[in-house]
Amino acid sequence: MDIKLTKFKIDEINKRRLFSGIVILILFFLSLNMIYRYHYVETKISELKGDPFETEAYTSDIFDSNFYLYYKTYQTEMDKAVDPADLFLSEETINSIIKNASIDYYSGELDEISIKNEFNLAANTDLGSMIKGSDGNIKFSCINTESDYAFSNYDFKDYVNTLKKYMEAKPGQDNYKKLVEEYKSVDEAISKDFRNCILIEYDKYGKYRLLYTSGFNKQRIDDFMLGHESNRKMKVKYNFDGELPGDFYSYNTKPIKNRLFMYAVPRKLNNDFYASNDTISRYINRAERSKLSLIESIARFLLISIFIITLLLPKKVLIGFYGIKSVFKLPFELLIAILIKLDYSLLSNDVPVKIVRETINGNLLKVVMANNIPIWISKQVVNGINIGYWFIVYLVSFVFAAWIRMVLATGVKKYFLKKSLLVKMFLFLYNFIVNSIRKFIKVDFSRRYNRLCILGVVIVSLGSIFLIVSGFVTSNMTWFLIIFAYAIVVFIFEKIVIREIRESKDDYRSLFNLTENIAKGNLDVDIMSQDVGIYEELKRQLMSIQEAYKKTVEDEIKSQKLKSELISNVSHDLKTPLTSIISYSDLLRNEDDLSNRSREYVDTIFRKSERLKVLIDDMFEISKAQSGSITLDINQIDVVELVKQCIWEVEDRFNERKLILRTKFPDKKIMLYLDGEKTYRIFENMLVNMAKYAMEGSRAYIEVEDFDDLVNIVFKNISATEIDYDREDITERFRRGDKSRNTEGFGLGLSIAKSYAQVQGGDLNIDLDGDLFKAIITFNKSNDGAGK
Repeated sequence: MDIKLTKFKIDEINKRRLFSGIVILILFFLSLNMIYRYHYVETKISELKGDPFETEAYTSDIFDSNFYLYYKTYQTEMDKAVDPADLFLSEETINSIIKNASIDYYSGELDEISIKNEFNLAANTDLGSMIKGSDGNIKFSCINTESDYAFSNYDFKDYVNTLKKYMEAKPGQDNYKKLVEEYKSVDEAISKDFRNCILIEYDKYGKYRLLYTSGFNKQRIDDFMLGHESNRKMKVKYNFDGELPGDFYSYNTKPIKNRLFMYAVPRKLNNDFYASNDTISRYINRAERSKLSLIESIARFLLISIFIITLLLPKKVLIGFYGIKSVFKLPFELLIAILIKLDYSLLSNDVPVKIVRETINGNLLKVVMANNIPIWISKQVVNGINIGYWFIVYLVSFVFAAWIRMVLATGVKKYFLKKSLLVKMFLFLYNFIVNSIRKFIKVDFSRRYNRLCILGVVIVSLGSIFLIVSGFVTSNMTWFLIIFAYAIVVFIFEKIVIREIRESKDDYRSLFNLTENIAKGNLDVDIMSQDVGIYEELKRQLMSIQEAYKKTVEDEIKSQKLKSELISNVSHDLKTPLTSIISYSDLLRNEDDLSNRSREYVDTIFRKSERLKVLIDDMFEISKAQSGSITLDINQIDVVELVKQCIWEVEDRFNERKLILRTKFPDKKIMLYLDGEKTYRIFENMLVNMAKYAMEGSRAYIEVEDFDDLVNIVFKNISATEIDYDREDITERFRRGDKSRNTEGFGLGLSIAKSYAQVQGGDLNIDLDGDLFKAIITFNKSNDGAGK
């Protein structure tokens, strides 16, 4: 049994190998066949002759452009918005269209406005497509021969004047030789800079005349232009049995008058065979593209043949191809995305044309040889690239067809249920909706708003279905009565819902007011006595929040009180022994029989004790300020004079650090109700802080700014060390700008200053910009002494 099973597996493997080998061999020979077709295309391209612009199609675009430039020149010269109908359609033409239109078709509604709108649409669609899509690759100029006004993207005026003078000159006149020389010079300049050039004139009667061409057979171009002029007149319609025509030339338009048109295609063009899609590049590349498309046609035929033949093969045969099972296991959406990507990479954006063209013209070979590969090897590499490209294209077509055949054999429904992510998502949503409906059925209908919701769904859904059905099975009169009855039911339900909404709004407003009171700090509001209707559960939660807030506030007040008492007690307990230490150390300093070392020790004890005393006093002051127990002595003081006094007091510190102080004060006094001692301490702390931490030898700035309702005192300096702290942290207690603590201080100066400013109704704000330290002290002028 095992031997038979093993033999069966070996046979299956051999069959798979055979089928896969046959498919790969066929695809390889088809790819090789494509390479041999390149020579045919190369021969056809080499046979291309003639100027791509000397065609009826190009002159037709020139003819259309004449009308477009005529319109644009008129519009810009008049410097106003003008519709094409206002320029090209006469009142006589419009009246003729209205008169000869089919009344049965238009039902008597055709008027001047609708005719103009239709004509404007036709003009904007038909005219100027070559110029608008040329990407600047065609140079043009339209000159009004009456006013000499020009609308152009290139200055042809000198060329036009010279050419026109020559055309109008007669042999034998005085300056004829000079005109001939000037003409030859202009003709040479045009031939040098441009591939071709056309100069057209319309006289005051609207008569066309071809004045000059370069790079063209003038007679051939003239014949084309005369043909277009004749066709324009033949296309005019005078009777309109159907709707108005969408063609510009179907209308009897006014002729172009008093205009010179010059068009020229430069020799140097921004023409990329693959990327350029402007109108001029399309003319240049059209013939070559048509020949290269032969390869695309052959490839398309082979792709379709592979696709159809693969679809005819049975599933059990296709499964034998290596890798096809893995492809079939991929999700449908992922497989489609891969196929789209492959199609875009292999067949879109001129990829087949690029492969063939770059191989034929030798560019691909040059790229390979640029890597120092011998020419005979490079040629084989190029052949390998081409064979590989076409092999992948055909292989993708085969795999795609095999996948479709396997889907059909498996069953489309079964396949999508198992392999489609979108179908799985839809089933998930379907189950979710069904489960939601089941949960909805379990809703507590004892609540009135739940009942209203269900009732509304029933009225709308069942009512709509009933109205639709009754419209088919009842008479019109009965149906209108049913609609009337349904409208009454909806109206009554609407009234009920509006009343419920109004009541719920009142309940919400009551709940909002309670929440707002708590947010403002009114924690004593009686929540239980308020009726909030459907929001009763939220009210109970709000009560819990109120109780929690109350407890938090009480704990915070208690904590602050304990902190203040602790600091006061500690300050008092420390001051008594500290005073003794300071006094005795001061007495010892004045003793004459102390040794130098002992005197040094005593001096150190005295200095450190004094610093500790200052720290205790500062902590005590901060505690009083933050607890609100500080006493203020409010008086009217001159802020400017107080700042000057502080500067004078700390001037020595600035001189020691070689700081250059720049001040900017108002000329007048600024009187504010402040505590002079506390305010002086604020300014002193700021100046001492500036003297400590400013870069030595730099400039420091102090400015007093007087505004309508407030006064700013600004301190600015460059920090001696890198500022690596946040502006919010620097005003906290024991926070220092000098983390290395190379300077004296406890980090309380800014904290004291901010506390003193805030207790007087002001504030202290810090602004940091790189190493620029800026402190702004703000006092309100409205503080009229009420704080006293």
